[in-house]
Amino acid sequence: MIINQYKNLTKRKPFIVSSLINIMPVNITTAVDSLVELVNNKKRISLEEVAKELGLPENIINEWAQFLEEENILTVEYQFTTPFLVIKSRGASEEDFSRDIEILIRELEIMKAYLNKIQIKHDLKITNVNDIRKLVRKNVKLDKNVLFAQKFVLEYQIDALLKKIEKLKSRKRSDFDRIDAQYNIIKKRKQIFDKNFIKLK
Repeated sequence: MIINQYKNLTKRKPFIVSSLINIMPVNITTAVDSLVELVNNKKRISLEEVAKELGLPENIINEWAQFLEEENILTVEYQFTTPFLVIKSRGASEEDFSRDIEILIRELEIMKAYLNKIQIKHDLKITNVNDIRKLVRKNVKLDKNVLFAQKFVLEYQIDALLKKIEKLKSRKRSDFDRIDAQYNIIKKRKQIFDKNFIKLK
């Protein structure tokens, strides 16, 4: 009989699911989260008022505020000698897109410098992109002229994209997506050019 009871115990599930778990959400927040939430709700609040509401010393709130300011989450503004905490109006994500666009600019400039160093002897007289298009339509075989045409088009597209970036007035997500798509096309074409350049070396 003891053996049968043991078998019944081992067949049971090793944990109990309570209906209370589904009712009570678990919300773990830190004091810093509470500080950010408070400033989000009030939009602008004095350091002294934050300390009173959170029940913490002003010097600790000040240290946290300096850290959050470095992380671009909020700013500390002064009205005479009273510090106020204010949520940043511009999101960190917009700054990230601006940084990503700056990285794309550097990568395009590196590509351009690389292409400028490559010298290809050719028999072409090129005045514009249409001359290149005519050549590519006629000439299917890979030779020095086609390779030069590929290099010319890459340089032209890089310059055009750099000018487009320069004219941007804002650096938003949609701007970054358009520029990134054009950059990826140029990057693929450069990879094709690199393979062809190695073949003809």
